[in-house]
Amino acid sequence: MSEDHDKDRNAQTALQEVLSSVWASSLGIEKVGIEDDFFELGGASVVATQIVSRLRRMFQTDLPAVLLFEAPTIEKLARYMIEHEAQPGLTEKTATRLKRIEGMTEEEVTRSLPSK
Repeated sequence: MSEDHDKDRNAQTALQEVLSSVWASSLGIEKVGIEDDFFELGGASVVATQIVSRLRRMFQTDLPAVLLFEAPTIEKLARYMIEHEAQPGLTEKTATRLKRIEGMTEEEVTRSLPSK
């Protein structure tokens, strides 16, 4: 595999990185490229449903249950989410925040939340 091809397969946006991470943990694999097909990676309908449910919670958005059948790669899924977002730029902004939170300790997350 060429180095250029490798770059095409790696996540290029925060959204793609978050989606890759969700897929990898759900499928029990180390890394998912943006052009990897969910079903060729061993994904099944039950796992697809779990991923869509998780993404709904993470991004606070309505996604069709059959989404991974229609968009079976990270690249296609990210494109779908952006094309169907309620507010332009919100999906990528949310992904950036999720990535930042992912690297924080529980105490850091708690401190960063506004107090009531």
